[in-house]
Amino acid sequence: MTAPARRIAWIDIARGIGILLVVYAHAARGLVLSAVLPSQGWPITVDTIIYAFHMPLFFVLAGLNIERGVARGRKDFIVNKLQTIAWPYFLWSLIQGWLKLMGAGYTNNPIAPSDLIAIPVAPIEQFWFLYVLFFCQLFVAIILPRRWLLVGLTLLGVLAWSTIAGESIFFRILHYLPYVIVGLFAAPRLAWLAERGAALGIVLTGAWLAFALLILPVGSPAQAAPTIYALALLGSAGTIAAAMILESVKMPLGWLEYLGRLSMPIFLMHTIFSAAMRVGLKIVGLSDPVMTLVLVTAAGVLFSLLAYRVAETMGVTRLLGFGAPVAR
Repeated sequence: MTAPARRIAWIDIARGIGILLVVYAHAARGLVLSAVLPSQGWPITVDTIIYAFHMPLFFVLAGLNIERGVARGRKDFIVNKLQTIAWPYFLWSLIQGWLKLMGAGYTNNPIAPSDLIAIPVAPIEQFWFLYVLFFCQLFVAIILPRRWLLVGLTLLGVLAWSTIAGESIFFRILHYLPYVIVGLFAAPRLAWLAERGAALGIVLTGAWLAFALLILPVGSPAQAAPTIYALALLGSAGTIAAAMILESVKMPLGWLEYLGRLSMPIFLMHTIFSAAMRVGLKIVGLSDPVMTLVLVTAAGVLFSLLAYRVAETMGVTRLLGFGAPVAR
């Protein structure tokens, strides 16, 4: 979810789509765990579809500008990632973990103090994303500009992940690294594609049609490595093509681009606000599952934006791991 040095609108729109999917998916899973939504039927179908591609999308987008960033200076690139990925990882893991400890009676997935002590090697909750992203980008920064060595080592990592399939964070890094590499190699081709409307329509239609044919009928999440990667890349390609089309037709979607530019603070805070809303609605006795889902999802987005605006007013966005202030 890191931002490029030079803003490209369709990248931010794709991030905006992605972060909305992240907030919705976490909100829905929380409601399934708390028995507000059923553990079968449409919530699980939608969950399976979203989780097939929404996190790989962010790794692909992160890879688009990584080569340019490393070319400006490997040391500066790594220092930047320490500030913009590692720092928010540690800070918000501790904040969210402490809040979960304080509200242990209301959380779906309680944690122990030992879990917070272990965050240097074992991420908690959604913060695995930042942990994996940091080490993927660090690996790429060390190997570049030797692109084919990078590809060879990545393929060996995929082979290890697909054959051993361990549960440790190390294997999750091996799993997600290829998406960053795809983004690195795809950057010039996507820049070319963004200028060609007819080709965009073909990519959009073809990617989502192939995705649908591969995932339907929707059952349990895919287990075979080729299917997992194919669904992730097809969904990412379809989302990126949709973002390019939305930019090209000049629809009034500045709000979606804005969400993409603020995807990091939304990611860091959304589960806190979504969980608080879920608990509050339970206390007041709201029983409608769809309305609850809408309100919990909206809380994750809107209260995160409000908190960001407060942080911006106070001049502490960098301190809180949100990055430089984002213009509206």
